[in-house]
Order: sequence, then C-alpha cells, then structure tokens
Amino acid sequence: MKKILLVALAILVIGSVSYGQDVVPNLTAGSKALVFTFGGLSNLAANNFSGGFGAKYYLSSSMAVRGVLQFSSAATTTPANPGAGQVGVDGETSNTTIGVGGAVELHMGSGRVSPYLGGGVGFSTTSTESKNPATATPPAVPAQTTVKNNNAPTTFTVYAMAGFEFFLWKEASLSGEYRIGFSSSSLKDVETTTGATTTTVKQGSSSTIGIAAQGALVLAVYF
Repeated sequence: MKKILLVALAILVIGSVSYGQDVVPNLTAGSKALVFTFGGLSNLAANNFSGGFGAKYYLSSSMAVRGVLQFSSAATTTPANPGAGQVGVDGETSNTTIGVGGAVELHMGSGRVSPYLGGGVGFSTTSTESKNPATATPPAVPAQTTVKNNNAPTTFTVYAMAGFEFFLWKEASLSGEYRIGFSSSSLKDVETTTGATTTTVKQGSSSTIGIAAQGALVLAVYF
C-alpha cells in the first residue's frame, strides 16, 4: 500500500511540474523507449505480475510494439529453535516467477494525450520449494520434508486492451489501460521428498475470461 501511495504521489508531483508546458511528442517509425510496468504485466485475474521491464518500438507514427520481461524471487527462513541437548535445521521457503509479455498498440492521436487500442500475449511460470524446520536429539539427524512446486502455476494469456498515453514530457509518458482476454493456467506436479522417498501428486488446471479488475500502468522513457 505504501508503494502505491508513493507512486501516486510521484505522478502528481511530476504532473504538476509539467502542467502548462507545450508537450507535443514527435513519434515516427523507429522511435523507441524503455518501459516499466506496474500492477499487471500479462495475466488477468490470477498470478498478476507486480511489475516488469522492457522496451517499446514504433513501426509507424501510430503503431508500436512492446515487450516486457518480469522476474521475481523471494525466500524466507524459519528458525528450528532446538531445545536443550537438541540439534536443529532451519526451514526454508522460496518462490521464483519468470514471465514475458508482448503487445501491439494502435494509437488514435499524436498529441499530448494519445488513446490507443491493441492486444497482447503473456506467459509466466512459477516455481516454489519449502523445507520444514526440524529438530532431533543426537546422534539422530533432523529429518526434513521438501515440497516442490506447491501452488506453482504456468499461465498463458491472450488479451485485447484499451488505454491512453499521457506525455509528462516529450521524453517520458505514463499510460493506463484495461484488458479483456482469455487466461489459462496449469499447476505443476507437486513433489514431496522425505529422506529417500519421493512422491508426486498431479495438480489441475483452470481458465478464465473477463475484464481485469485492475488495469496496467506503464511508464515509458523515450530516447
């Protein structure tokens, strides 16, 4: 929540500074920009990306293509807290998501505010691993159970979008868009290992179609 408020405050400050300036971008075939996305990269309802980084390239003054890469990795440690005379092994949990997305923008204006329509695709995959904290009294060794890919989806999305691009300066813009499309997710098989024994449990899949509850926010820096 604090991050969202900080982003909103920064937008207001930048907008107040740029207000009143004569900002008319000159976009032609070959114009390019670095893009930063917030609040949803390619997925619609489930497993939304928190952000991404990529580039945008104009094929003509009214058509642009963009691609974005997203990567996130998080890890936590849970102390074993062994008692007197015991040895312990801490628990660990990790979560990694990698995703790519691409979209085409068809702009309907060349002024400071440029509405656009378009469409795009997205793909993401998540991997998880967890180990429970364990304790034992020597000479016994603490026994841990490792669980891989619990609630780890692979998601593919195709969507149509509508939005607008607002130029803060000629070299920087902020876009907001909403999307409607089809999203299909499948869960990876869950592997549970205790000692030398490994079991595998197959998971299901799901698909959704509808308007995203949240749109995407895109910051573009032209060069």
